[in-house]
Amino acid sequence: MRRSRFPWILAGILLFSLAAWGVTGLVLAAVGSGAAWYASLRLHPRIRHRACRGTGEVRGSVFTWTFRKCPRCSGGRLIRWGAGQWGAPHIRAENARGRRARAKARQERTSR
Repeated sequence: MRRSRFPWILAGILLFSLAAWGVTGLVLAAVGSGAAWYASLRLHPRIRHRACRGTGEVRGSVFTWTFRKCPRCSGGRLIRWGAGQWGAPHIRAENARGRRARAKARQERTSR
């Protein structure tokens, strides 16, 4: 499933359950979707970085066989939204370390 289609499919499921079983069906579908999302956060806490497409490399524009490390993601994978709060303990700890490091860099004005 493509990421751009997911909200439409989820809305269709919720509307269908509302039409077929009323508010009870809507609540059950919403709870089921939330449980599936939580399980997904625990099992797959990372996503590919869009700019480098998950490679961790930025290719040269003139000499396309050359590359440098992606300055934004440091390796190609980012922690998903929600996984930093409700994910596995090691992911939450990594997210907290990153937040502290970003806050310190902002405070010292060394973030860019």
